[in-house]
Amino acid sequence: MKKNIILIILIFQINIIEGQEKKTQWDEIEISDMSALLYKQKTASTASTGTCSIIEHNAKFYLVTAAHVAKPMDSLSQIIFRIENDKPYKVDLKRISATSGINWVFHKEADMAILELKIPNEKFLKNRIENNSFPSSQINNGKNLPSRDSDITFFGYPVIDLDLTHFSSLSFNSKICSGLLTQRRGDNKKKSTFFYLNIPSIQGCSGSGVYYSVKRSMFHGGKKTIFLGVMHGTYSDNTGGKLAAITPSYYLFDILK
Repeated sequence: MKKNIILIILIFQINIIEGQEKKTQWDEIEISDMSALLYKQKTASTASTGTCSIIEHNAKFYLVTAAHVAKPMDSLSQIIFRIENDKPYKVDLKRISATSGINWVFHKEADMAILELKIPNEKFLKNRIENNSFPSSQINNGKNLPSRDSDITFFGYPVIDLDLTHFSSLSFNSKICSGLLTQRRGDNKKKSTFFYLNIPSIQGCSGSGVYYSVKRSMFHGGKKTIFLGVMHGTYSDNTGGKLAAITPSYYLFDILK
């Protein structure tokens, strides 16, 4: 009887440990919850917007987005999360910044920027940052890409105003259609390396994370969701063809502390 009790306790402890392990495969709702909209009002009728992702690296938390999205986002900007029933949750960006100002760290070459976050006392923000941050151990730090028949997912927010009743991201499923290509950035014409997806992005999706092996009812991928890069924008030419240009995630490790 005593042996049986000990065995039951051991099994229970193992189950607790397994339950506390960070998930490795993320579904579409979980990816959406670690994505948010950055918003800066410019005039009464215009605003700068873009998408960002929450990541965790060495027990610190960061927003990751495109540099051209981050550039106008200052202490007057807001970050908007989707919550239950597709409702918006608006927060001044300065409330979650780790410093008194909004001190983005920009990559010298790539269209990529990060902002270190603090953990607020507010229950919702604390939970959203701590429990919905993507681990850097699952961010691709190499130059190899998944096969071109793999399912690739990205999320983004359309251009909006802040008079919102409902709020949710758009999801896109695509395929990689290139290897790495060095070309000029669309925002500042500096040379940088990209890879391409076979469908274009839309306004407001710039800065979004791009993922391999997001769990869906049917998908072609592995058992671990991998962050592959950050949406730079749509590439087009005079034939009318359009593709999504992605900044590879290995650039991120140049600016993470």
